[in-house]
Amino acid sequence: MEEELDPIFQLIIDREVEKGRLNYTTNDLLASPLEHYPVQSILFILALSVSCVVGIVGNILVIGAVIVSKRLRTTGNMFIVNLAVADIIIVTIVEPFNILGVIDGPYFFVRNVWWCHTLSVVCVMSCSSSMMNLAAIAVNRYIMINKNHYYNQIFTKGKTFLLCVLVWFVAFLIELPNLAGWGGHTFDLKTLGCSFDRLISLSYTIFLSVMALWLPLMVIMFCYLKIYFYVKKSRLQMEKQMKIQTKKEKKKTKRQRDNVNLARTFFIVFLTFLICWTPYDLTLFFDRDDRWPSWLYTVFLQIGHFNSSLNSILYGATNRNFREGYKQFLKKICCSCKLGVVVKISGDKNSMTDSSSGYSSTTDNTHHKVHPASHYV
Repeated sequence: MEEELDPIFQLIIDREVEKGRLNYTTNDLLASPLEHYPVQSILFILALSVSCVVGIVGNILVIGAVIVSKRLRTTGNMFIVNLAVADIIIVTIVEPFNILGVIDGPYFFVRNVWWCHTLSVVCVMSCSSSMMNLAAIAVNRYIMINKNHYYNQIFTKGKTFLLCVLVWFVAFLIELPNLAGWGGHTFDLKTLGCSFDRLISLSYTIFLSVMALWLPLMVIMFCYLKIYFYVKKSRLQMEKQMKIQTKKEKKKTKRQRDNVNLARTFFIVFLTFLICWTPYDLTLFFDRDDRWPSWLYTVFLQIGHFNSSLNSILYGATNRNFREGYKQFLKKICCSCKLGVVVKISGDKNSMTDSSSGYSSTTDNTHHKVHPASHYV
């Protein structure tokens, strides 16, 4: 006898039946993809596993580098930490349950529907937050380079922290229509994970795409174009002045160049995000009948999620300060581990010495050690 389904998953069944191209029973649809498509499923699991490991290690390195490096410990890099947090959420929560979806199919989520809703909220918020953090970084770099005299007024520690919180609040507002009934949540049989229902409402899909991708994209493009033209205009002037600058002015010019290099790094990070997520975003509009093969959805979504594992690599590959920050953080970890081992060994040696000497800390008179001189009294 087939199990009675939650309405969310009954909708999945009804939708497949309406298409007339699948003659699956309920039990077939709830079966493990690992059984039906072993090669595709194993490759997907391997890709997800690599993404999780690289993402966790890489984003911890980013956060650690910002904490330990004086050069990276700036208000602007609070957005970098905020982005790393969003990426860590994706690789520690969203992707592991994606692996569960490949192994077990939607059956786990049929029995625990609240998990599907929770994962959907987390997935939409984290992915939206990533793009908005990139937009916030672009605005921060624009003001730092083009409008430097306003920077210290706008990006104080308190204000920057509030802006980081605001990014997550706006991400929640983008997700909120799914909870209010405009959109919806579902287990996607093609991507094998829980997220917003891409087929239930075209208007919400457009809203999500515009707010979480294309609007931040326009902000980012505006900021980096303004930075590019500003740097291009001022570069010749800076090179001419280098010969007659004082030591203090040269230091200021070097700092400006570091800011430009950092802006270039963030622009590369943004381009990578765009390349990773655009294919999946386009499928939401061009496959409204849901007829494209599941492997294509799997590949496009995995490329999108793998972006969360790439940022730390891009920082290290394109920016010397981040490379130095990674080294400092790893050294601190290694030193802490060595210190812990030394303390443990020392403690064990002291314990062995105390026990071999015969002395005891007890106050019981029956165990009190008699001083050798007392034999001569």
